[in-house]
Amino acid sequence: MLSASDTDLIQRDPALPGLSTLLDNDALADRLRPFLPDTGTVQSTYVRYKPGTSCLVAYRLKVAGTEIEFYATAYRPDARDKLQKARRLPCVPGLTGPGRIFLDDCAVVVSIFPNDSRLKILPCLTDTQARRRLLYKLFPHCPDLWEGTVETLRYKPGRRYVARLMTGDDARAVLKIYTSNGYQAANSNSKAFRSRWPLRIAQRVSRSNRHHIMAFEWIHGYLISDAIFNTDQAYEGVVTTGAALAELHAQNPGGLVCLERRTEAAILLEVAAWIGFVCPHLAEQARDLAQRLAARLMHEPPVNRSIHGDFYAKQVLIQDDTAAILDLDKAVRGDPAADLGNFIAHLERDALCGNISVHRVEMLKKALLEGYGAATCKPVPASVELYTAAGLLHLAPEPFRIRQPDWPQRTETILKQIEAIVK
Repeated sequence: MLSASDTDLIQRDPALPGLSTLLDNDALADRLRPFLPDTGTVQSTYVRYKPGTSCLVAYRLKVAGTEIEFYATAYRPDARDKLQKARRLPCVPGLTGPGRIFLDDCAVVVSIFPNDSRLKILPCLTDTQARRRLLYKLFPHCPDLWEGTVETLRYKPGRRYVARLMTGDDARAVLKIYTSNGYQAANSNSKAFRSRWPLRIAQRVSRSNRHHIMAFEWIHGYLISDAIFNTDQAYEGVVTTGAALAELHAQNPGGLVCLERRTEAAILLEVAAWIGFVCPHLAEQARDLAQRLAARLMHEPPVNRSIHGDFYAKQVLIQDDTAAILDLDKAVRGDPAADLGNFIAHLERDALCGNISVHRVEMLKKALLEGYGAATCKPVPASVELYTAAGLLHLAPEPFRIRQPDWPQRTETILKQIEAIVK
């Protein structure tokens, strides 16, 4: 069922007639039943929305008791080239029916996993013989892996798929499948950093340039994101995290793209413009905040250090006295304060959602900066607070993207927190 805010957004974007179907789980389920008669509950999990251009929504669906993943994309009706291209794509049957469904009256294309218009090798993972051939090519000297199975860890349709490679009950490796463009950057970054205590980097153990796949060693441990909410391990683990991040920042690999201040500023303005369209009543506030943050960033001196580029608690795995920093696909050269600020911004967002207390945020922030400062033997960068505010602005679209029912109110709450930081 559509909320009043959803309905208002749909009315302001008539260029996408399928938007009303994609944002309404029940309506989409009704449209799918002629093709999948046993369709049960549809649950949206992620939205990628470009106003006036397209909207992609990822879902989970129960059909005859089986949970499957799929995504649907709404196009402009005049985007005939994209719609025709979708019809020409190779397709395999889904688990319970057709692999791709076309809702022509509203210019919507539904792709049932493992069909993905940009991750074309995905079907090989669900077919036993094709998967065996693929694993043989990836691990020619490891016959014990050829009969392995895969378990999905993360999937963003049209962007990236991450899975755990299993043999029996044992996790053996992480498989990552990319788009062509995504693979180029990730492949370059995959060998950029080295493990050096307390930092651990998952080693790339195989790759396929043809299929845009990389395999990484499996590292045992616990995610710091699981510990920060309720365990006594949190403080010590976050101290270790700060020290490991300092080591990553101290390394000087070649080949990393340089993130310039003007690019950072431009991205903030783009985020504000998106918020302004989706939440018109917040347009002025979002624009003002973005302009203020952008101006402050432009006044900061340029810094050209190795940084993670998307650093937060889910990117850190603790094992004994080391911290494995995961997912270096977005690593660039830039300001180390960006990583620290982004980590803290995610904690601030968790507090706004009621997941952790404000007191706990302050404790974990202290732990992160303590570990970082002790490792660098230097004062923590003064711009961490600025980057915390910038990180929160980047997170402001998330309530809509993950389809929280009260997404306008949650977006406004994040903007208010940014106001409190930048005053």
